[in-house]
Amino acid sequence: MSTFRTAMYNNDFVLTCELVPGRGFRGRGVDQVLKFAEEIRSVPEVHALTLTDNAGGNPALSADVLGAEVLSMGVDLIVHLSCKDMNRNGIESRAYALQRSGITNLLVITGDYPFEGYLGLSKPVFDLDSVNAIHYLREMNSGLEVPVGRKSTVLDPTDFYLGAAVSPFKWTEASCRMQYLKMEKKIQAGAHFFITQLGFDSRKHRELMQFMRYRGMTDVPIIGSVYLLSAGAARHMNRGSIPGCYVSDRFAARVIEESKSGDKGKASRLERAARQIAVLKGLGYTGAHIEGLNLKADDVRMIVERVPEIESSWGDFLAELDSAPENPYYFFEGGERFTPASDEAPVARRTKRPRVFSPVFWATRLLHFTVFEPKSAGYPIMRALSRFIEHRRFFYRVFTMSEKFTKEILFTCRHCDDCALFELFYLCPESQCPKGMRIGPCGGSRVDGHCEVFAEKYCIWERVYRRARNRRECHKLRYIIPPRDWRLYNTNSWVNYFLKYDHSGKKVKLPEHTAASNGAASGEKAGRFC
Repeated sequence: MSTFRTAMYNNDFVLTCELVPGRGFRGRGVDQVLKFAEEIRSVPEVHALTLTDNAGGNPALSADVLGAEVLSMGVDLIVHLSCKDMNRNGIESRAYALQRSGITNLLVITGDYPFEGYLGLSKPVFDLDSVNAIHYLREMNSGLEVPVGRKSTVLDPTDFYLGAAVSPFKWTEASCRMQYLKMEKKIQAGAHFFITQLGFDSRKHRELMQFMRYRGMTDVPIIGSVYLLSAGAARHMNRGSIPGCYVSDRFAARVIEESKSGDKGKASRLERAARQIAVLKGLGYTGAHIEGLNLKADDVRMIVERVPEIESSWGDFLAELDSAPENPYYFFEGGERFTPASDEAPVARRTKRPRVFSPVFWATRLLHFTVFEPKSAGYPIMRALSRFIEHRRFFYRVFTMSEKFTKEILFTCRHCDDCALFELFYLCPESQCPKGMRIGPCGGSRVDGHCEVFAEKYCIWERVYRRARNRRECHKLRYIIPPRDWRLYNTNSWVNYFLKYDHSGKKVKLPEHTAASNGAASGEKAGRFC
């Protein structure tokens, strides 16, 4: 068993370090990774290295190839598996290749939107998001059943230890609550552990651990990210240039001021990282994930040696980590205070239901309950009509033209024809989300809830949440939608829906009983999440 997995099973405090491979098959960006791996072997407190997968949407040397070299040095490894550059066939192929090469610790993420590429911006894939990818890999762990002619066979099971990402550092009500809801879906899909996205607010670190207790999920390991924040990185995060990462004006100013010292702020960066780890240990995290631009093994060694000296005073460092924007949202009442988590059951913050002014929403909702709801009077009529026109070419074309004309005007339809409008409260993920996120938001939304890619627009899931909350139907957002079936592209989504050809006729095989699906240990019902 791997060093990392053994430490997790033994409930040790785990330390991992993140490395970013460079572009090309050799050179400084590759040599630095191998040098770090060689040197970190002398720091026994570090249990594994993680290698990113085309980080930031930029091309880089494959983590799989470089990872095999790192493993050969006797260093344990976690490889990032991102969905941005591969369809589901590519994910399966890569997963089996990783298993064959002995790399079985994975961090499964949706991934950043592509930033550059050869002769222009590369095409984003996002065939699956992280939830469906985790479920896919869990099925491979059980032995994937695949068709062989008219029969089927079960492939040899894999042995992946599946990690996922979560960001407690979301500052609007919708972003925060939807991030936690998607975390529960990842657990239900099969995630074994989590690594947080980076952030610098101790109240949000505490909030995540309180949330895990609140929802009865304390058996799920959480590793907190610790970033060695330089002045340059602070400026970028403050401007919103790095997806999902935010540093407040005052926090950035503090880091920039530190950089004016003789060592350019290095001592302050290392001390802050050590204090972050002390806080994570004090709050009950499973471990710490150390990252930073041009991370050095000597820096990690200094941090690790400093932590035992200060960890008993972790409560004194809470107020130093205060990178929150103006008017921040916290999930629990009193979340804005810098106090250690108490043994008392936290109380979820209550807010007013938002208003929805969209006439399209209300009209479509009425139509849905009149025609599309299985128990409605119009449903059997539409089902019979769909059967009638399915094999009658002329009527099918007329019906399809009517649908496309209507949905293009109302929803900017992209004709995927495996339509998820119902599940997203009549907002189209294909046309209004650059990643086509059907199951929940990615981690890249900005501090104000705007999209990672289109900064002038709100994340679609901000709007989905508001509509669900307005109707007191947030429990419907728990549904894990199967991935889009591309065989239905440019057909008729109404026929596909009524005849059960689309995702509504499929079922993702998930555990019937999980902590996430059964509600909180404190007695909260699943339907009362928001």
